[in-house]
Amino acid sequence: MHASSAPIKNTLADKLIRMKAAFSNYNVVRMREALRYLSGPKLELFIKIPFLIHINHPKFPGYVPDPPEACGIYNFNNSGFYKAVQDYEKVHRDILDADTDIKDPCVLGFYHIGSLGTFTQSAQSDFDYWVIIDKTSFTEQRYYNLEKKLNHIVKFSRENFDQEVTFFIMDQADIRKDCYGGFEAPETMIAPKLFLKEEFYRTFLMIAGKIPIWTILPANIEQGSYDRLVNHLFRQPELTFLFKDFIDLGKVEKPSIKDIYQGIRWHICKSKEDPVKALLKATMIFSHITDEKKSRMLLCDELKQKFAKAGIDDCESDPYKIVFDRVLHYHQAHARDGLKLIKTAIFFRLCSFPKVRLPEQGSPKKQLLDKYIRTWNIPASEVKKLMSYPNWPEEGRKFFDANIIKRLACMYEQINAQGEAVEKNLPLTEQRNMRILNNKVKARLNTQAGKISESSNFLTRQAIPSLFINQNPSGQWLLNAKLSKTSDKSIIHMSKTFLGLIGWIMENQLYQRNKTQIKLTTKLKLYESRNQAISTDALYLVMQPVKPLFDGCFEHDAQWTKILILLVCPAPRCGVRQIELLALNTWGELFVDQLKLDIEQHLDDRYRTIADKINQYPGEEIRLFFFQMAELRDPDTVYEIKEFLADRFLMHRPGTPKNNRPMLDKL
Repeated sequence: MHASSAPIKNTLADKLIRMKAAFSNYNVVRMREALRYLSGPKLELFIKIPFLIHINHPKFPGYVPDPPEACGIYNFNNSGFYKAVQDYEKVHRDILDADTDIKDPCVLGFYHIGSLGTFTQSAQSDFDYWVIIDKTSFTEQRYYNLEKKLNHIVKFSRENFDQEVTFFIMDQADIRKDCYGGFEAPETMIAPKLFLKEEFYRTFLMIAGKIPIWTILPANIEQGSYDRLVNHLFRQPELTFLFKDFIDLGKVEKPSIKDIYQGIRWHICKSKEDPVKALLKATMIFSHITDEKKSRMLLCDELKQKFAKAGIDDCESDPYKIVFDRVLHYHQAHARDGLKLIKTAIFFRLCSFPKVRLPEQGSPKKQLLDKYIRTWNIPASEVKKLMSYPNWPEEGRKFFDANIIKRLACMYEQINAQGEAVEKNLPLTEQRNMRILNNKVKARLNTQAGKISESSNFLTRQAIPSLFINQNPSGQWLLNAKLSKTSDKSIIHMSKTFLGLIGWIMENQLYQRNKTQIKLTTKLKLYESRNQAISTDALYLVMQPVKPLFDGCFEHDAQWTKILILLVCPAPRCGVRQIELLALNTWGELFVDQLKLDIEQHLDDRYRTIADKINQYPGEEIRLFFFQMAELRDPDTVYEIKEFLADRFLMHRPGTPKNNRPMLDKL
């Protein structure tokens, strides 16, 4: 009996070893693509990061002197990154020999996720890493020290390499259960969990540590079968030599209506950052709603079947090529009205949107782009037009973004009824998360009158050195910009109101203190609480932060928080003639309003009218900021308006005890 069973076990071990080799082959192909597009300094940082996590030495960034030590990556000394870091002269041999043999490494697996090593990699690609730990071996202090170490590395990367790096610390047991909570914190999660793990398995690069066992198990396996198989394999003594280097992070379930509904809404929110990427990811998720066998299969499982066949300069095993194939098939079969838009999105994704430039000649990315151009019969004139995207008029770029939002909203409407029905039966904690997500979507799709509009995604991503504001003879406020130090000024926005223009700059984050100059050209001056004129920077400061720092505010309906009030006094001694209001709510939405006053009215009546206008904005926690645009500041105007607002805002009157005027700072 023993004789007959031995060959079976050997055969199983051999098969698993072959599957491990297939994954290793695929990882090498991906890694080569990643290195192809990394510049010299970025490549140096990419190689150094795992080393800086592995060691804890005062000569290197990431050093944390406080005990207990929180460093080390499992089996790092046998990784390619350890060998590569030895080539850098700055790494002293004595440090390598003495400090890299970590007895109790705190990181079990270290993986890069995202666009590196794919066709969508660009110079702007972030370095995003999953850091897998075993929470049971961590005290709170050790976890804090690990966070501190990683934060030091993030700061080092930003300051020395101008590279954004993000670390996501995950517990292996939590990840198996699709739980993404902190060390001791309850989970608050509005991103679609299923598709987070799907994207991890589809895009991760093995850097160091243990290999996810998912990589060597059959694709598309059912959950029960997966669990039984994993338990069986880890129990086999004959396979210990192999499985000591593997970790179980769980499998990915087939998406339900709830998963698809959540995924679509999530990418509506993410479209602010990158509309092209959001459209492709949302469509990939939405394709699972069909009954087709191919569309029901998860893309990570589809990719796994290509591990062994992956070859250098081969596009068929690229994580994003299979996304392109899936979304193209979906539109050709089910949504032909959106086919042109999705082709344009793929074209731009291959050309490093939003900068849009041709891929490196001879690269797999360029070969795939050329193939699409031929297959789709795109005329040369259309290719030229697409490649000139950075030079499109701003209105043209905004129109393209708007079409993407419209397409995302259409998918949302198609699944909304089914999604709402499912969410009614969710646990209370999940209902809270979904309420947050729903309100974020509501804010993203809100086109209410008066809401400050968005610029194109292209413009939002520009580092603009100079902004120029002036008023034309017809009273329109114009915003001119130099998009680079060598370019000419051009009009990028127009508004009927001054605060409408300032609000537009804030909404689209075009002004960065110490990096952007704003020059205001007007015969009138800006004043706040003193007789000395101020710059537009003061307007910017009182409204910060415009965007919420945390998602918790979306749990409740939007409430007004700040109102910036500009009193326009165009002629001396004639009093205020009109007011402009820039109102901010808790969801980070900005609204502009204005009121022209009857100059025949007595000044007191005008002040009362202004107060009535402000009182149209309900809420108990509103802060008011008064500014004047005039030749000379009038100290009485603001005082008189505040008198009419005193009762509502509990302003201080003579004789009021200090402890009874808690809202004084609001005005």
